[in-house]
Amino acid sequence: MNNPGWSMYVFRDGRQTVSGATLISALKAALGRCSRAPESCAEDSVLAALIAAGELECALLDDPGNDTSASCDIASEITETLAHALLTGQSCSLDPVVDRVGQLRVQIEYQAAVQEGFAYYALHPRKVAMLLETLTLKPQVSVLGIRSIGVTLSAVACAALRMRGIHCRRITVRPAGHPYDRKLEVTAQLREWVEGSGDADFLVVDEGPGISGSSFLAVAEALTSCGVEPGRIHLIGSREVDSATLRAVNARERWAHFHFHVMQSPPLAPACAGESLSGGAWRRHFPCEASAMPASWASLEPAKFLSRDEQSIFRFEGFGHYGEAAGNRAALLAERGFAPRYLGNRFGFGEYALLSGRTLALADRSPELLERMASYLALRATAFATDTRQTPELETMLRWNWKVEFGEELGRAESRLRMERVVVCDGRMMPHKWLRTNRGELLKLDACTHGDNHFFPGACDIAWDVAGAIVEWKLDGEMRKRFIGEYEAQSGDAVRARLAPYLLAYTTFCLGWSRMAAAAMQGEYDEALLMRDAEKYRAEALRLRPKQTEQKTPEKSVNTSLRIA
Repeated sequence: MNNPGWSMYVFRDGRQTVSGATLISALKAALGRCSRAPESCAEDSVLAALIAAGELECALLDDPGNDTSASCDIASEITETLAHALLTGQSCSLDPVVDRVGQLRVQIEYQAAVQEGFAYYALHPRKVAMLLETLTLKPQVSVLGIRSIGVTLSAVACAALRMRGIHCRRITVRPAGHPYDRKLEVTAQLREWVEGSGDADFLVVDEGPGISGSSFLAVAEALTSCGVEPGRIHLIGSREVDSATLRAVNARERWAHFHFHVMQSPPLAPACAGESLSGGAWRRHFPCEASAMPASWASLEPAKFLSRDEQSIFRFEGFGHYGEAAGNRAALLAERGFAPRYLGNRFGFGEYALLSGRTLALADRSPELLERMASYLALRATAFATDTRQTPELETMLRWNWKVEFGEELGRAESRLRMERVVVCDGRMMPHKWLRTNRGELLKLDACTHGDNHFFPGACDIAWDVAGAIVEWKLDGEMRKRFIGEYEAQSGDAVRARLAPYLLAYTTFCLGWSRMAAAAMQGEYDEALLMRDAEKYRAEALRLRPKQTEQKTPEKSVNTSLRIA
C-alpha cells in the first residue's frame, strides 16, 4: 500500500466543455439512427441513444447553476425509456421520446464527463440487468447512481427491476473531494428522498470500484447517516476487489459493512469472436524478442478477441459515439494505407483484418522506417486535428511525476508545453506497434484509441507523438535529425522549436504509468516487465534533464535547455 507507484499521476480528467445544443443534437441524431437501423444493428443503435441520453441527463444534473429542473425530469424520463427499450428490444416505441427531447431547455454550456466504462472498459449496461436477475431483493428498491456512468447504469437497473414487478425509484449523486477520500453531502433533498423510501433496499450503482473505493463508500455511508441499516445497502460494481488493497482510509473495515455485488466480468463480445486476446494474451500471436517483450497493465487493457475464423481481430473501442469516433479514424488510416483494413464496429468492438507478417524491433530502424513514421505523423497532424484544447493537466502531470520520482521541482519554463497542432494522438509509437506484412508493407497497429483514453495525454500537440517515436525508437544523432526533418518537410510543422518539453513530458508520463502499473500488477508476470520499463524511462528522463546542483535555482533562471539532439 506504500508503493510510490500509487502516487503517480497518470489518469486524466476527461471532462470537456460542450454546448447544450450539441448534447441535444447528439441525442436527436442517435434517435434518428435508431429509426433507420437494420435489425442486425438495432441494439447498438439503441445503446448509442441511451448513452447520449445519459450524458445529457448527467450534464443537466451536474450544472451548479441549474435552473432547468423540469428539463432534468424530462431527461431522466428519456434515459429510463431508452433503458427499457434496450432491455426489451422495443425500439419501435421511441417516437414519443423524440417529442420529449423537443421539450428540453438547456444552458449554453455544460461540463460533460466521459462515461468511462462505455468508452474504455467494455462495460455493457446489460450487465447490470444480468446481475440483478441473481439477487433477492425487497418489493421496493431505491437506486442511487454515482455520476457519471451511474446515471445510465441506474436507469438500466430500474428498468430491469420494474420488469420483475419491483417498485423502483431513482436518483443520482456525485461525491466530491480527493479521489482517495470522496464525501457525499447529505442535503435536505437527499435526506427527504431516503426517508421517503420506507423499508426499501438500496442499490448504489457505478463502475469500479477504482483504486480507492471512496466513491462507493461515500454514498453508502451517507445512507447510513440518514438511518439506513448497512444490511439494506447493496453496492453494484463492475470488478472484483480485495478491500485490503483499496486506498481509502480504513477501506477494509468500512467496506465490510455493506453487500458488494459484481457484474459479469467477461465483455459481451460479438458472436463471431473466438479466443480472448485480452490481458496481454495477444502477445502469443505477435511474438517479440524476449528482451523486448511488451508489458501489460492487464486489468486496464482494452478487451480483444481473435475471430473464430482467425481472419480478423476485435478490439474494444467504445459503445455509441465513442466507438464511432475511433472507427472513423481507423477507416481513414486504412484508406490511406497506414493501417490494416477496418471492417466496422460490432457491440463496441472495432474489427480489423488480421495480416500475416511480423512486428518490428529496434533492429528494424532504417531510412525507410523513419520516412514512413514521419509520413504517418504528418497525416495525423492534419487529419486528426481537434478543436478540443490541450489540458493544462498535462503540465501538472509532468511536474508532479518528476517531483515524486526525483524529489525536485521542475521549473515552469522547462515544463511549459506549447500548443500549435492539437490532435488526437496515437500515443503508442513503440516498435511492436508496427507491422511489416509478408508483402513488405509497413503498417501501424492499435492507432485509434490511446490518444483519447483514460490516461494522458488526451487532446495534445502532435509533438507528443514525435517525441514518442524518438524515445521508443532510441533515435539519436543523424537518425533523429532525419526523422524530425522528414516530418517537418511533409507536414509544414516546425515541431523542433517546441519539442524539448514534450520529450520530457512523454518520458515522465511513461515512467509514472509504468510505476503505477507495476504496483497494480504486483506478484504477476508483468510486474517485472513494467519495472524494467520504469527504469528505462527513468534513465531517459535523467538523460534529457541531467540532475541539477543541490543549490536551489531561482525559477526565473532555471536551465531550460533539455536535450533534443
